[in-house]
Amino acid sequence: MAINYNDTRLLLAALEQSFAPQTLLRDVFFPNVVTSPSRVIDIEYKKGGRKLAPFVAKGNGGVNVARTGSTIKSYEPPMMAPKRPITVDNIDQRAFGEPMFSTVTPEQRALQLRAADMKELVDMSVRRMEWMCAQLLISGTFDVNGYSDDGKTYLVDTVTLDWTQHDTLTGTDTWEHVAADIYGNMQDMSQAVSRASGQTPTVGLCSYATANYIMQNTAVKDWLLRPKENLSLMSIAPRIVSPGVLRIGIIESLNLEVYAYDGIYVDDAGATKQYIPDDYFIIGVPGRGRQMFGSVTQLEAGGWKSYQGAYVPKVWGDVGQDVEQIRVASKGIPVPEFIDDWYTMKVK
Repeated sequence: MAINYNDTRLLLAALEQSFAPQTLLRDVFFPNVVTSPSRVIDIEYKKGGRKLAPFVAKGNGGVNVARTGSTIKSYEPPMMAPKRPITVDNIDQRAFGEPMFSTVTPEQRALQLRAADMKELVDMSVRRMEWMCAQLLISGTFDVNGYSDDGKTYLVDTVTLDWTQHDTLTGTDTWEHVAADIYGNMQDMSQAVSRASGQTPTVGLCSYATANYIMQNTAVKDWLLRPKENLSLMSIAPRIVSPGVLRIGIIESLNLEVYAYDGIYVDDAGATKQYIPDDYFIIGVPGRGRQMFGSVTQLEAGGWKSYQGAYVPKVWGDVGQDVEQIRVASKGIPVPEFIDDWYTMKVK
């Protein structure tokens, strides 16, 4: 039986084997993937509670106490749908990396190009998810700007969380001053997260430039000079652990591992930017957030079909124009499990 290389289910299986670009924020704070059979998902997150059990007088059975509530919002995630055409010009010429005298046919070249294009389109959506994670961690909100066929940009939606754990330093408290109380700031942030979420934050993230403030800080240097048998608050031993990720060290007294993240992306205006801008420091509880994906409905040769998945491919052709179009659609959004799982400080 001939294989239909345009079949969406076959393409979905192929996409599951592709490798995503580096996504530290997504992987650390929003690692759990949840797909929905509906285009609308229920975003639910909680705040921790620390109520004391009530005393009761002798002879009384008990006192009813309210359950800690959660915030639930029904939401249709924004559609990401990058597409790319394959034309005769793309497959009639030798492809990148092919031998000068190649025996690859245009048909084979079209399949190879399709696979490469699909992976690149998925990578674009993955980077957008990383961007959304970054915006939530830094400011608790982001705008969804959509594109129409006429090339104009429209504000589709604004996603905002009821998040309050952030602060901005001023004056001589900012971290570029070598006398700034960086350790004290980290201590306060860790305590705030621990009190609000009931969990100990174990990951600290910043940019390379912000990491330099930590290593140049006078108090940090003084702590490091003390003999470990007398007092061991921290261990600073920077080393690259993966492309764009530098492990600075561990603040042992807080059980906080600190990393510098140099992940970058090209924004809609063509400018290269960092996911974590300079002068921000984030600490949080890893592993509890989710990436939630709604279903994608699309028109195919056999009619309308809906697919449950993170990334849904579609291939169609215009026989009259000799053009094949490839699209990978995704309707996802990052959602925290607990809104108090992280704290962000603008340190300069």
